[in-house]
Amino acid sequence: MISAAEVTADLTAHGAPAPLLAMAARVVQDEVRHVEVCAGVVDAIGSGGRTHLPIEIALDRPPTGKSIPVVGQAVLVDEHDLARRLVTEWALVKPVSAAAYAEARAWVREPLFAWAYAELLHDETRHATFGAKAAAWVVRHWSAAQRRALWTECLASGASSMSSRPRDHEAESLGLLPGDGDCALPTWIMQHLTPLGLQLRPANAQSLVH
Repeated sequence: MISAAEVTADLTAHGAPAPLLAMAARVVQDEVRHVEVCAGVVDAIGSGGRTHLPIEIALDRPPTGKSIPVVGQAVLVDEHDLARRLVTEWALVKPVSAAAYAEARAWVREPLFAWAYAELLHDETRHATFGAKAAAWVVRHWSAAQRRALWTECLASGASSMSSRPRDHEAESLGLLPGDGDCALPTWIMQHLTPLGLQLRPANAQSLVH
């Protein structure tokens, strides 16, 4: 949720067009709802003391230790950093998250968790598309070589972030968490990644796409 708010502010500072900012606003709303879904699950299973922060407090305490730029505030993030974040945290990671949620929903035996995974799953494809389209707008004036370099950098850093979740074998065996996910990118995201410099070749097509 914090990341979505930051990205929205950064796009605004760079003068992104209204349709793109509307997509960003929808993503922020989705992430707020995701927090509410997860908080509802925690409450339903009886957490004792409430372990989640109210949304207003969470937004005031970002994990990075820096304040979140307010939309419209004169904060200009480096163009390269913004594009890289949109690709790695949204266009690359969200499709894999969607696959993980779908896998977990298929295995879970508790209806409450199945509902929660379904709610999270529904928005991930739209969030991935947003990340790719927003990044494509940011790099619209870049050369082909710059775009290819960005794609290579994002793919390398994105692969490490996809596999950074700690394993919990007991939770996985109960269907509460997905197991090892398939980090291959689904074909539907490819058309949105092409403007970023993605080039599919026979040597890597099978390992990258399913």
